[in-house]
Amino acid sequence: MTLRCCPLGCFLVAGALGIGLSAAASEQGADRPRLEAGSDERPLSLAAADDAWAADAEEQATGTAPAANSGGYLGVSEFFNIREANPNVGAGGWELRLPAAWNTRSDGRDDNFLLGPALKYGITDDLFVGLELAPLNLGDSRDQGNGDLNLLVHWRLLRENDTMPAVATWARMRIPSGQGSRGVDGEFHGTITKTIVGALRAHLDGFVMTANGERTAFEDDRRHFQWGVGPGFDYALDDQTLLLLNYLHRSSNLYGNHNINLLEIGVNRQLSATQAVKAAIDIGLDDGPETPNFGAKLEWSLTLR
Repeated sequence: MTLRCCPLGCFLVAGALGIGLSAAASEQGADRPRLEAGSDERPLSLAAADDAWAADAEEQATGTAPAANSGGYLGVSEFFNIREANPNVGAGGWELRLPAAWNTRSDGRDDNFLLGPALKYGITDDLFVGLELAPLNLGDSRDQGNGDLNLLVHWRLLRENDTMPAVATWARMRIPSGQGSRGVDGEFHGTITKTIVGALRAHLDGFVMTANGERTAFEDDRRHFQWGVGPGFDYALDDQTLLLLNYLHRSSNLYGNHNINLLEIGVNRQLSATQAVKAAIDIGLDDGPETPNFGAKLEWSLTLR
């Protein structure tokens, strides 16, 4: 037997069912305790979100994902010719750097192989200090084994926000601890960093330097006042990979030589939450006697927080 219903009857039946379901839902909700102001109870969606945050934190702690960098730092350190204003490490953090470099001049008569490990410690989230071994020029008897040390201090004065860039000042002092070395050099930098759009950032770094001694036999010819300035750009391909392009214009180290112009192309790759590898090439833009024709450098770093 087929049941037939007029349109008005169907509408009345549907309305009755809707009212019944609404009343049942209201009665069931009345049995639940209401969330008072300040209550610790959370809707299911918020609890799930907290669980997701906890999972992310655990992933970072186990090293399966890169840990959050200290105050916007993305790996552009003084390893590169132009660095960023954000500090390498936060409060209580340590960083060990093991860099190596090679460069050659167009005449091919002087290839340099350089090593200079460094250690940094974060005093606050904006201030860190470091100790570096001044680069040893392997294979060059006048430099090898000198063992001069550099003391480094970096202080971020202003953190980046929507309108202002990150601003920092940092200094490096050469300590004549090596054999045959004398005098103290002071190098003073001012650096700014600003996000331009999306994953693209820009940097500007300038320095002045007072050179009061020398590790080698060229002490008398060394320029006592030196300076340099240049812009830099970086672009994050993803959470682990950063590409860099820098230009540095600086005075020569010795009197009588013209200024040095260097183009640098680099990359920073985050291997894990604590380890990173940096690589860069330097291309000389002039034929000056102190400008390398070509150079390459590599660094492995370990950060502990």
